[in-house]
Amino acid sequence: MRRLISAALVAVALGPNPARAAVNVERHGSENGMVEIARSTIYGALAGLVVGGAIELAAKDDSGEPLRWGIVIGTFAGLGYGIYSVATRPKPTALLELDRGELKLHALPTIVPERGGARAYLVSRSF
Repeated sequence: MRRLISAALVAVALGPNPARAAVNVERHGSENGMVEIARSTIYGALAGLVVGGAIELAAKDDSGEPLRWGIVIGTFAGLGYGIYSVATRPKPTALLELDRGELKLHALPTIVPERGGARAYLVSRSF
């Protein structure tokens, strides 16, 4: 039985592997999407503060409207960018993937470094 399993594993590892356009991303930031969204929202608000403050200094009246709207627009722009970047980032590939009832075998799993070790995605599923 061990020889059969070993032979099957060797055949799968050495067998033909069609070219795939998989994207593996090494992320150095936070894996938590909420942290990324909050960070981009805060940076957007700060950018709006700078731009709105510059417009306020250049304006002749002291109404405070450019500063206020700069912060509002920057906050919503940062929020939108954060949601978009988290929603569209590529997912890591696994060794075995179950996609719509079809089992796919990838050559190498994605290894993600973590604090105190690493994580390898061996099995994944998608709907």
